[in-house]
Amino acid sequence: MDYKFLAAGLLSAALSLSTNGAGQSQAVDGGELGQTPTWAEAVAAFQKVAVDHPLARMREFGTSDVGRPLHLFEFGDADAPLRLMINNAIHPGEPCGVNACLALVDSLSAATLNDPGSFNSNVLIGIIPMYNVGGGLRRNCCTRANQNGPEAYGFRGNARNLDLNRDFVKCDSRNALAFNKLIAQWKPDVFVDTHTSNGADYAATMTLIATQPDKLGGPLGTWLKQVQLPRLYAGMKAAGWPMTPYMNTLGERPEEGIADFMESPRYSTGFTALHHIIGFTTEAHMLKPFADRVAATTDFLQVLLRDISQHGDALLAARAASVERCAQADRWPVAWAIDREQVDSIYFGGYTAKKIWSPISGSARTYYDHDAPFWDSIPYYHTAVPTAEVAIPNAYVVPQAWRHVIERLQANSVALQRIPRDTTILVEVLHIERHHALERPYEGHHLRTADSISASTVSVQLFAGDFIVPTDQPARRYVIETLEPRATDSFFTWNFFDACLQQKEYFSPYVFEATAVELLGDPVLAKEFESALEQSLAGDSALAQSPRARLNWIYQRSPHHEGTADRYPIYRLN
Repeated sequence: MDYKFLAAGLLSAALSLSTNGAGQSQAVDGGELGQTPTWAEAVAAFQKVAVDHPLARMREFGTSDVGRPLHLFEFGDADAPLRLMINNAIHPGEPCGVNACLALVDSLSAATLNDPGSFNSNVLIGIIPMYNVGGGLRRNCCTRANQNGPEAYGFRGNARNLDLNRDFVKCDSRNALAFNKLIAQWKPDVFVDTHTSNGADYAATMTLIATQPDKLGGPLGTWLKQVQLPRLYAGMKAAGWPMTPYMNTLGERPEEGIADFMESPRYSTGFTALHHIIGFTTEAHMLKPFADRVAATTDFLQVLLRDISQHGDALLAARAASVERCAQADRWPVAWAIDREQVDSIYFGGYTAKKIWSPISGSARTYYDHDAPFWDSIPYYHTAVPTAEVAIPNAYVVPQAWRHVIERLQANSVALQRIPRDTTILVEVLHIERHHALERPYEGHHLRTADSISASTVSVQLFAGDFIVPTDQPARRYVIETLEPRATDSFFTWNFFDACLQQKEYFSPYVFEATAVELLGDPVLAKEFESALEQSLAGDSALAQSPRARLNWIYQRSPHHEGTADRYPIYRLN
């Protein structure tokens, strides 16, 4: 198939797709599986439109881990008051959005090529043709074992085998760091990440993950939940694609209930929420024909674009009110969970799940009987509650030694103030008293959780060039949810500060024994030691059983102890 498009009007035809009057798509050629362009072909197609159409532009916004450029295609007035960004092929084996965006651009450009003035939309559209370039270049037929087409596609992992939809905060990839900068500079109001689902079998071709409204919070979260989402679901139904929330099932079958997917900032829509941006992840059903998945994705983008254009003033007002709410807050939630005590229901179309004996696994396996469809109400848990909350300081102090943190703050347009000279200041210091981490690596890290934290106010030495990070700034929410160690996807969680959890200096018991005797000459310390020992003996704890534990108790309260082990290196100014 030739993807060297000669004119904008050839885009949809080259995709081998057509749409019938009912909104249902079918493959024109290439069979049911259909075809999707390679990275180079997709970029060339968008570039051709950018050259030919006065409302279109194409530019590079960074470099991927595989060394190829990342592109942003724009369509519309650069000064439009509203901005919609669409990200495609973060998982290149799920390319519905690549085809859908080509079809969308084909429709817009064909309608306005001879009369650009007929495009009076108040929305500037930004499209990333293929975000995971490295994965897109690993073209294959078969790694999506449960998916119905297309014939060939890319691979989930990028050039470093990272899942880029887990990388938005930690930015191990060059892709993610470039994306962070793009979001901060381009400033979309709404963001869409296009995907293909995994999981159960059911009737809907399209399912949707929205930024969790409670977690998004404030007037923007309320507007999303009560106003925009109902309109989007109604619009998709009218287009011939009844849509359901993403099937994040609580049991083996959807009938047992589903819950909102808690997309923390490691994911695209959780990350964009840190900038008060509404985010959507389209999840076209893996078992439906590729042509249908593309058509449903295309229609969702059109429904969303129309909704943003028609209700832009309300969207901008809700965003502004949420930004102001965050600016005025004294405390902020940094971790969330779905409340299992609050349950609603949705009307769901599915297929009856049955069991059949499998001679391969030697057990009963589930299959969905398409001859036994049903429509019924199923439990839906979609209320989120905060599980951790912090008082917001006036500022944080980030020593320049933590350059990886500084780089990510700068990428997100965080305002930083450099300390002009060496100084000692009084700050609030957090101490990580207990913590645990995953045993197995996850996306290149061992995710760490702070189980217990204490705080103290002490003087610390700072140096010329260290950074003050005020919280009174537009990037306030991003700053809080990356620098507070309790936050779900903080830099602490992603192991940026593990070096501070290790003690560097120790003592030899045979030498320190005499020193300990001298230290216990202090009656206050001696009384504290005696009390701790009595409590330990009563509880049969380590202090009572271990000679070294007793020495270590004294060592930790002596001038010899370094005092920096387990001390969080980002300080708070109140």
